[in-house]
Parts: sequence; C-alpha cells; structure tokens
Amino acid sequence: MYFEGNISIDPSQLTQIERVKPTKAFKRIFYYLTLGNVSDQIEKETFTAVSILQQINDVLLHLGIDNIVRLSHDGIDFYLDKEGKEGDLKEAFDKYDLEIDHSMSSHYDQLVMVMEHEDSGFKYLLEIVINRTHKLGEYPIEIKVTGLLNQFKKEGKDREKLRQEMSSVFENQEAHNKFKSNKLYEFEQFLNELKMAIIKLMKVDDVRAESKTKMVVPKAKVTSEEDMRHDQSYGQYGVHYGYYGFNDFLFYSMLWSSMSHDNHITVYDTHLESDMGEDIGFYEEVDTTTDYFDDEVETDIEELGEMNNEADVTGSDFDSSDYDDDTTKSDGGSWFDFGGDDGGSDWGSDDFGDFGGDDW
Repeated sequence: MYFEGNISIDPSQLTQIERVKPTKAFKRIFYYLTLGNVSDQIEKETFTAVSILQQINDVLLHLGIDNIVRLSHDGIDFYLDKEGKEGDLKEAFDKYDLEIDHSMSSHYDQLVMVMEHEDSGFKYLLEIVINRTHKLGEYPIEIKVTGLLNQFKKEGKDREKLRQEMSSVFENQEAHNKFKSNKLYEFEQFLNELKMAIIKLMKVDDVRAESKTKMVVPKAKVTSEEDMRHDQSYGQYGVHYGYYGFNDFLFYSMLWSSMSHDNHITVYDTHLESDMGEDIGFYEEVDTTTDYFDDEVETDIEELGEMNNEADVTGSDFDSSDYDDDTTKSDGGSWFDFGGDDGGSDWGSDDFGDFGGDDW
C-alpha cells in the first residue's frame, strides 16, 4: 500500500498566474526552447510555461524540496540522477545547457521535472509535467505526488524480517483500517501544504487536489530487490521506473497484498496495480483471500482486472473520455496563450542575454 496525490491547476485560472522573468537557471531553458525560428505566439507560450515551471520550483524550495531526479524535454532525458545526489538542481540545468541540440530547441511539447523528498512519514516522488498542447478537458500542468511509507524501508533487511516489522498492521481488520486511515491523513496533510504553497506563491485561487490509496499485486513472488520489475519504457516517469534508492522504499509494497491475503484482510476504496505500475482498476471492496493475492500462486493480472465490474472511479471532476481522443488544442488555442496582453512581462532580448553566474 502507498498513496498517490494529483494536483492540477484549473486551466481557467492560468491567466491569473503572474508571469515572472526567469532567473538565470531558467533563462537557459527558455533560451534553448526558443533558439530556433519560432513564432511570437510559441515564444510567449514557452515563456509562460518556463515561468510557471520556475514558480513551481520556488514552491518546492519553500517546502525544502531541492533534490531533482530527472529533467526531460519531449521524452529525452537531459538529467537522470543515478547516484542519489542531493541539492543537484544547478547541476541538472548545467547538463541541460551543455547537451541540448539546436535542432531540438525550436520548440517543445512537454517538459517533465521529477523531484524527490523525505519527511518523518514518507518518501515522496513528485512528477511535474507541463504540456504545451493537450487534449480537451485535460490540464496543462499536473503534479503527481507518490508517498511511500518510510517506516518500512528495507535497509538490507530480508523479506521475513520486514514482514515481522509490518505484522502489527495486519493483526486484524480494525488495525489495518486504522493504520491506513492515519497514514492517509498524514499524506493528505503534506498534499495540502503543497497545494496551499501553490496558492500562496503562485497566486492562483483554484488548485484542485485529489488523493488515492494504491496496492501493488505482484505477478510473482518478490523475495528480494533483484526480483523487482521496472517499467523504463518511453514516457514513464513514475515510482516504478527504478530510480536510484527507491527500491529500498518500494519493496514493502510488494508484500502488502500477500500479507493481506494471509491475514484475511478486506481492502476498501483502493486502486490495484501490477508490480510494474499497470493499472488493474479501482475497487470499493475486495476480498484478498482469493488466490490472486497469494504470492505463492502466479497472478493473472488481466483476469484480476476483469473481476472489477464497477464503473471506473478516479476522483476526477471530469472524464476525458467525453472528449475526442484525437482533439488537441492547437497553437492558437493553447491555455498558455493569453492573447495580446503579455501580462506585464518584458519581452526585450536583454532579459535573456546573460546565462552566466550562479543566480538562482
């Protein structure tokens, strides 16, 4: 079991964000995204996106979140921390500065920044995604927050030792429900702090947040970290990617469904997923005593998903399936295009001429 939160900025509120001149680190991103022969409109959209990315970063720094894991431009990684470095934001942008190719810099479709953080209760992974174009009904700015229980960090323990440490959670149904409720409350407190910081520092009134409980159902028994599977396919940025150090925090979640099975626990209001993050479905109630949750038996993930005949529940205020999948906002209709008014921002070339120094 772990928790996932999603924070979205209502597109109707984007025009209320005060666009600020990028500091030197973020000037680099703007410069390389507009180095080619782009239209004035794309330049303004890009300025707005980079400005918002900078302000989101300011929000994270305000909360003490300063460890970057990954920086991606249209699916290409310009920084991927494979050593567990701390305070490496400047290094990430320096690497981006050196490696971006001129042919890629004419414009962008998607920017992704992945951050990590830890407090007394959780190890967090934050995925910040900014899309220049997007389907109707979808938000251009999304922040996904994953919260893993750090009290069950593996830290060299074997499977049985970790099961012993987790055993009190599964003593009975009441103990399990109480533990889940308490931890979800703690996670939502962090999510609310992040939401309020966005409202305060980005001056946006309407920021929507939702949270969900997730339980991993491994296809086969996971006895050690070597058995853990990762999804490093194109476009995957989440906790199942296999980021440095995260196996230590994710390992306990591979045991949760089998311990629920062994202790006859009923799981409520939970999203099930495979050990590679493949969505199985939302379940209002599921009996874990079936063989699907017994890790001594190989689980047919597809068959388990077919068990759920309930309508899909995501907690969102809209269903993107109501819209044509092939319909995206054109450049002329992008939510980053605020029309002729540049919001008071100075578009003079002098603003983007200096890329030296350490001013962040």
